[in-house]
Amino acid sequence: MFPESNSSKVTAACVAMMIMMMVMTNEAAVVPKHSAKTQKSSDGAAVETVPLQLDTNALAPTRNIRPLENASISPWAYNVSHDDSMFPPILSEARCLLRGCLDSEGLEDLSLESRPIMHQVLLLRRVRSAASAGSGVGHSYHYRLESRLIAVGCTCVRPVIQHQQ
Repeated sequence: MFPESNSSKVTAACVAMMIMMMVMTNEAAVVPKHSAKTQKSSDGAAVETVPLQLDTNALAPTRNIRPLENASISPWAYNVSHDDSMFPPILSEARCLLRGCLDSEGLEDLSLESRPIMHQVLLLRRVRSAASAGSGVGHSYHYRLESRLIAVGCTCVRPVIQHQQ
């Protein structure tokens, strides 16, 4: 395949490439260790705390899209809540405006029902650390991951009718 004189050069090049790949793989595989802290919560459960760094520049920019809440046959409005101890601090939750749904003439049809579309979101709650709560010197906080089920919009459904026998 290769002339005899180039064979040793090819072998040397392959070995050098393999060594470089091994070195690069070992460097890439090294994961920085975080200083995880394990504490006991008030109910005795072990709680592991790890440092978290949020880069707000990495968040996706909001796009101007057509608002669906008024174009839907099951319109909704948003209730906006603000909590400085949460991330994100502002949370919008949908509230259905009608019991029924709009027909083609724009009149409410009560043979159909407006129902909220639920979505589970993850939030971070800022909590004062137990060590700093008792001492008056300095404040130390950590973030606790919470899950919340919120309405993100409304949809039109047929009602469930159970016939009695």
